[in-house]
Amino acid sequence: MDFRLDEREKSRSFAAYLKNLEDRLAALESSNPLTHASIESGSIDVYDDDGNLRASIGMQGDGTAALVPHNSVPPPTPTPPSVEPALSGLVVTWDGDWADSDITPADYATIQIHVSGAGAEFLPDLSTLVATISAPLGGSATVAVEGYAAVWVRLVATNTAAMTGLPSDATQSAARQAVSQDLIDAIIDETKLAQDAVTAAKIALGAVGSTALADGAVLADKLAKAAVTLDKIGAGAVTLNALGGAVSDLAAQRYVDAMGDPNAWSVLQKAATARWEHLDGILDARTGRTVGQATGYAAIRGTVQVAYDPDVLYRVSARVRTLTPSTTGPDSLYVGVAGIAADGVTLVNRVGAASHNSQHYIAASNTPLPSSSGWQTFVGYIKGRAAPGGNGSGGVTSDPRAAGVLHDQVRFITPMLWLNYGAGNTSGSGVMQVDAVTVEALKTGVVDGTNLVIGSVAAGHLAADSVIAGKIAADAIGAREIMADAIGVNELAAASVTARAVAAGSITAEKLTIVGGANILSDPSFEGAYTAGIVSTLPWATQDKTLGNGSQSSLRIDATSATPVSRAVELTLMPVTPGDQVYLATDYYASASWAGAEISMQVRWETAAGAILSTGKASTTTPVRGAWTRLSTSTAPLTAPPNAAWARVRLESATATAGTLWWDNAAVRPVVPGVQIADGSITAPKIVALSVTAEKLAALAVTAEKIAALAITTAKLDALAVTADKLAVNSVTATKIAAGAVEATHIKAGAITAEKIDADALNGKVITGAVVQTAATGDRVVVTNNSGVGIIAFWNSANKLSAQIASGLDSAGMQALVINGPDPNGAPFWNGRPKLTLGADGTKSQITVAAEKVVIEHSGLLPTQFGTVQVRGYLDAMNIAAGRVRITPSAPNTPTSITVTGLGLPQSATAIYGNATAFSTVPGTQVLGVSVTDLTPRSATIWLTRTNTNLTSVDYQLIATG
Repeated sequence: MDFRLDEREKSRSFAAYLKNLEDRLAALESSNPLTHASIESGSIDVYDDDGNLRASIGMQGDGTAALVPHNSVPPPTPTPPSVEPALSGLVVTWDGDWADSDITPADYATIQIHVSGAGAEFLPDLSTLVATISAPLGGSATVAVEGYAAVWVRLVATNTAAMTGLPSDATQSAARQAVSQDLIDAIIDETKLAQDAVTAAKIALGAVGSTALADGAVLADKLAKAAVTLDKIGAGAVTLNALGGAVSDLAAQRYVDAMGDPNAWSVLQKAATARWEHLDGILDARTGRTVGQATGYAAIRGTVQVAYDPDVLYRVSARVRTLTPSTTGPDSLYVGVAGIAADGVTLVNRVGAASHNSQHYIAASNTPLPSSSGWQTFVGYIKGRAAPGGNGSGGVTSDPRAAGVLHDQVRFITPMLWLNYGAGNTSGSGVMQVDAVTVEALKTGVVDGTNLVIGSVAAGHLAADSVIAGKIAADAIGAREIMADAIGVNELAAASVTARAVAAGSITAEKLTIVGGANILSDPSFEGAYTAGIVSTLPWATQDKTLGNGSQSSLRIDATSATPVSRAVELTLMPVTPGDQVYLATDYYASASWAGAEISMQVRWETAAGAILSTGKASTTTPVRGAWTRLSTSTAPLTAPPNAAWARVRLESATATAGTLWWDNAAVRPVVPGVQIADGSITAPKIVALSVTAEKLAALAVTAEKIAALAITTAKLDALAVTADKLAVNSVTATKIAAGAVEATHIKAGAITAEKIDADALNGKVITGAVVQTAATGDRVVVTNNSGVGIIAFWNSANKLSAQIASGLDSAGMQALVINGPDPNGAPFWNGRPKLTLGADGTKSQITVAAEKVVIEHSGLLPTQFGTVQVRGYLDAMNIAAGRVRITPSAPNTPTSITVTGLGLPQSATAIYGNATAFSTVPGTQVLGVSVTDLTPRSATIWLTRTNTNLTSVDYQLIATG
């Protein structure tokens, strides 16, 4: 019988097509897109570990380029100055060191010199500022002082964000006098003075009083530099419009009110019994020692008006706290700006009305502020104006990339706050204090390519997801640029790790410990600033740039000691809950001279109060010396005990007296529960010989389909182990029976059926239930019928079943035609083989593809009717991202968020929908709500609000549409 089927040619074409795809994928993966990188018409936002915006680098909203600091921290405290007397003055020297820091911050600006005779504890302000030192390594300045009485000198550091740190300790000194007394008092009168004899040099400091000056005698050119100090300027005498030059530009860019001037604010509305007042001497105020305090319901606005440039990005902020809760309602507030028309008088709210209501509340909008939250800073951004006839922004706009807009008629702005708003407009209860209010015009255009030193923009300066694919030059990312353990399961595309990519024998038994999630260590190879920081205070620990295991650096511990000592370097401290598991691993190198009891990487479990519960280790008491060796907890992940709240990870040289230890390639990973190895993913070439022993296998784990053909040889069988009940039907074929072994007594009546008879003996006969095949072995086609199912099977030259066509009723009773595709490994067609099923039962029709079924079905007899698509197994869609995050609320009843990055949704998505749910047994009672905001293809913000600060897991799902 000749079927004339050219299946082998089709198989060769299909194999060649797959080989072409694999070669193209390999070429794509080996290319590197980061050779020449730049920022094209955009900016890079820099965020800290808590998700706070710290800086913006590049093109800003006004079309210029700059490095703009955000949310800066105050600089450290300088060491006390050394002061030497000078003639009518002092020489003040700063040695460049800090009292509470080992390094000079990168945003250092100047050191201010303050002089006062009010005692060592005087508070520096503008009236005491006499000079500055700009050199970051220290310097000297000569300052003049009035009189010869003792004075005190203190230093204050400032940064590029114009923030000041704490003052240094004071140093006392006094100016030097030339002689004690040259002339007798009053011996020279006016008759003794020649014409023009009294020159500027002859007039003592303070000798010319107001009575000696004629009206209008002091002209601008008569004023010495820095002659007009703060106490010489009348309240409200200097407005923004009176400023010029660099001072005008600075004031226009950053207006800061520390609430020390009552004239800078006016009350718009308040309850009858409410009060607005300015208080001094508030020691825990964050800016200065003054606050504005509202007792009861009050609306206030600033009296300083800032000209509004719609092409500039403005940041408005206020630091506020609730000192005493209200008794009549919730504690909440509004923070924003009031719009002012071109006449400088008329208010303009967001809908264009001349009212202080419905203004532009871009930093807080009826936002809760419970007293338990302490000082809170509310920040909002504005830029531009609404279209004519449109409304300005009324809600919070805390993202500078999506700043709010003002009404089209706004020409000036002034800060505005509603305090104790939730208490009601007749309430006199509740106390809120305002520490500082700022209006900053983020004028840029200062920083461009010529201002940035090569290498000055480090990884820590780049915002999450700021370096996108288009900014990475081709071939820029090589093996050196990829951090050890950086490519985890989430970074690999489905099926991207093929059998070719896994070295034969590379998966051993110890490699089968499964952990999930990324390495939580920020500097696992000890090359960066983080490692330099943690060893800076340890005299016996250093960052060694001369030795590494596949990296440029390592962490070094000197174990030399006269007596046995244990020395440990803490790598990280992370929150845990009882039952959490972690995996530890590191490379160590022990010198030949190292002498100690134990080398370990350990996690120390502690309570919330810091009490030590227990310690888990990856350790050795018989270390290898002179070679890099791996330590890990691969055989048993470490589990947090009851009451554990913190896990402190350390590297330790225990009870040692001599030698040196080096560490590299450390890993701390959470162990993820559940099934971690996909079905069928461990194939024979991936398993080292004898690595899977009997105790590694679960009971009944090795089923028939898991055993490769011919894998069980005679040597694997015990004597007499194969009994009659172990033989499958028809498994004993003619080739298995020795010649002459079967006699008549061995043949059961009726046992010789048609398939046992030579084909020539059946010419002209009708055979029922027979199997028809083109050859006994090798390439052949076999036609048979099995329980009413007609089967055409195709076997290859290796005697493997390569494809099959079957027709009949399936398990659901539906008439079907099933085509099973080829399998190069010769696995049974029912075990994960490609399969196409065509079927119908009179009321519906189906097309089913693949082993786990993708079913395309329509019901009814008309093909135009709608149907359904079923997926049995797992659906891996590139437009769906899901996961779980853990959030610790910042305070009870306070929404707290965490930003999830690296979602990998399509960049072309036109809409993204998200949902979240808390993994909790107390929804509605303790967990008050969860939500998802700020959805982008790369990131999303997950929010949680609950009545306490318990750590809570939140599951989320995002779906992108085109």
